[in-house]
Amino acid sequence: DLGVYLDSKLHFHDHVNFIFSQCIKTLGIIRSITFNYSTLGCMFILYFTLVRSKVEYASVVWNSITSTDANKLERIQQKFAALCFKRFFPQVDYCYDFAVEQLKLDTLQKRRYHLDALFLIQVYRGSVLCPFALEIVDLRVPVRYIRDFPMFNVCSVSKNCLSARCASAANVVCRDIDVFGPKTLLMKHILYLTNLTLIIITIFIKFRYYYY
Repeated sequence: DLGVYLDSKLHFHDHVNFIFSQCIKTLGIIRSITFNYSTLGCMFILYFTLVRSKVEYASVVWNSITSTDANKLERIQQKFAALCFKRFFPQVDYCYDFAVEQLKLDTLQKRRYHLDALFLIQVYRGSVLCPFALEIVDLRVPVRYIRDFPMFNVCSVSKNCLSARCASAANVVCRDIDVFGPKTLLMKHILYLTNLTLIIITIFIKFRYYYY
């Protein structure tokens, strides 16, 4: 009833297969109706609204999927990126990693990872009501001042457990974001600051390589 499918073993293979089938059909429709008049901006709006929103629906619940299922879902965005490149950049050889960089897209797996972090952060900020998460995920208070320490305690259970998965993701994100600041925290803020951190690290590594 909530739009997430489980099999008898409480796995999400059926859900992934359903999402994949629906999104591939939707991409086919988008490809057909935009053949003669679309712009890249129009393609983005249709993809974000009709396709990616389906892929990310309730992802916090089912993101403990296998790597095979994750790769299958990533094929949805690969097909969209290939469609955009063949239509708007026919002179450029298609490569998915290069395409997402040029189109300024994040991989679906990366977005789900940050959605896990965002969920737990919003729970602690009071934006999302989930008493269960507050009960099993504690804030970590260091005995003495440490420059870099995890904000949330990760329970020693399977890494696929929702609470452990969200806490691990939030610990990475919280290094660069004041999660208890006055501003509303959105997905775009997390992605922007994480990407900015990666850029700074890359520049620093290159600087050390050339000058040391």
